Amino acid sequence: MFIGAKREDKFGHMVLAGLGGIFIEVLHDVNASLSPVSKNEAEYMIKNLKSYKIIEGVRGQEGINQEIFAEQIQRISALVEAAPEIFEMDLNPLLGNMKYVKAVDARIRIEK
Repeated sequence: MFIGAKREDKFGHMVLAGLGGIFIEVLHDVNASLSPVSKNEAEYMIKNLKSYKIIEGVRGQEGINQEIFAEQIQRISALVEAAPEIFEMDLNPLLGNMKYVKAVDARIRIEK
């Protein structure tokens, strides 16, 4: 999975979430919401991904904790609200299961 944010000059920050790693380039399965992102919006972003079945868990594989994933989407939204100088931010990939969701790599671009 991944979470990202990008500042759009006329609208503020757009927060993105989807299936990460190489899948973001291949499947382009991403949902977006303007910051600040509410709990309901974060849950909607997750549940309306084309790859949602993978996030739920398939073929005997454990899914990921959607509550933690949604909370992390909200935290990224809160971060870009608190630090508007963040122009772009990517947490990709995020690895997770039912106990945790952790960022493996992150990139932040600052512009004043």
